Amino acid sequence: MDQFEFEVLDFIKKWHLIKRDQKILVAVSGGKDSMALLNILINLKAELGIKLFAANLDHCLRKEGPDQEARMIDDFCRERSVPFYHEKRDVRDLMKKKRGLSIESAAREVRYDFLRDVKSAVEADLIAVGHNRDDLVENILLRLARGTGMKGVVGLRPFSGDLIRPLLFSDMQRIIDYVTINRVTFMEDQTNSEDDFERNYVRLRIIPELKKMNPALNEAIWRFFENIYDGYEIIHAKVEMILDQFELVDDVYFIESSKLITVEKAVVLEMAREIVSDLSYDSYPPSRERVIAFYNLLTSAKGRWTVEFRKDVKASKIGKYVFFHVGELLLKGLKERIIDFLPFACSYNRWEITLKRLTKKPREEFEKLDGAFYSICSANRVVLPMRLRTMKAEDTIIPFGMKRKKKAVSVLSEKGLKGFSSKILVLENASGEILWIPGVVTSELCRVGPSSLDTVAFCLERR
Repeated sequence: MDQFEFEVLDFIKKWHLIKRDQKILVAVSGGKDSMALLNILINLKAELGIKLFAANLDHCLRKEGPDQEARMIDDFCRERSVPFYHEKRDVRDLMKKKRGLSIESAAREVRYDFLRDVKSAVEADLIAVGHNRDDLVENILLRLARGTGMKGVVGLRPFSGDLIRPLLFSDMQRIIDYVTINRVTFMEDQTNSEDDFERNYVRLRIIPELKKMNPALNEAIWRFFENIYDGYEIIHAKVEMILDQFELVDDVYFIESSKLITVEKAVVLEMAREIVSDLSYDSYPPSRERVIAFYNLLTSAKGRWTVEFRKDVKASKIGKYVFFHVGELLLKGLKERIIDFLPFACSYNRWEITLKRLTKKPREEFEKLDGAFYSICSANRVVLPMRLRTMKAEDTIIPFGMKRKKKAVSVLSEKGLKGFSSKILVLENASGEILWIPGVVTSELCRVGPSSLDTVAFCLERR
């Protein structure tokens, strides 16, 4: 095994990038780094216990080069029995649809859309890309120049979702040495020698000057990356815990504001960056000023408010909930479900709704009752067929423990859910009586005694 290949294997194991029996799709541009990555993974295939695929995209930005690159990669893969996928997608088409998108951002979006299409088609587990330490240095310097947070610094990391970067520890010069010694074919991308784009400007003009100050610039930036990453991991773990408490409906994230107010400021700020990046057309995070404005409103403002992060991505406080959304806050209703028989179960976003007859006395179930997420109803009120539908403005219910009907929207308002009725479900029996508003309240009509024998349980559970 080549010494460099051994170091790549060691890096893969250190960062737990690949598991045995996984399918890996290698993104190949035809340049030194991606061809080196493909060759290395082919040579490590038996050691890692993986199956490989390769993919190349023509962005339709250059008249000369892409066809020759594709033929070269195809020949390389055919000789080594690696399935190869190639396609042309015009980046300018996306730029016409998304005004203001830079050519680099558009190319990146089109490229990763293509890669994930191929990944899905071949049922691959991961996408391997050839980013190296030179790319990391360029990326960090660019983001520092624009202003960035911890996530921006560690944006180019060994693994990110379904992307892995097995060469990230290596400088480009070592990759050049590898392809030269091992006679790995490649083609130069002429755009890499132009300084029209910001990244190439940093590569060709800024970094050489910085290396006059510190010849070991790459090693210094790598240490900086690792130091920041250690702190980022701690915060990110807490962010993940908070994000897991969010609901995601129709591309709208929402959570009770009370669950955020007690969370550390740094975690809330990073959480906002994470969600806004996910919703943004170019996956870029918002400015610090915007997330600070969000935090100040969250912790001090009363009533309803909205803050705009970037373009159309906003956060709004309505009732006791905070919503992250694109454009106007619109939530579609659930398609009506008819319940002809019991037991009944259906999935609703990340929730499961079940209705079933109880085989034991209610007394044994009383400890679980909360009236919102778990309720028991007298079977004589469960008149079939029932309907599970979204709430209407005219709906009324007799809340449990009360004697008179109330407007269902008034009940929501009292619960801090004002303005959220279009997404709230109601369970209505064949007589037109609302027996349950899942997650909110049960009707007094459902009251049963501890010794009742014929009862039905209503349950709303997180999946």
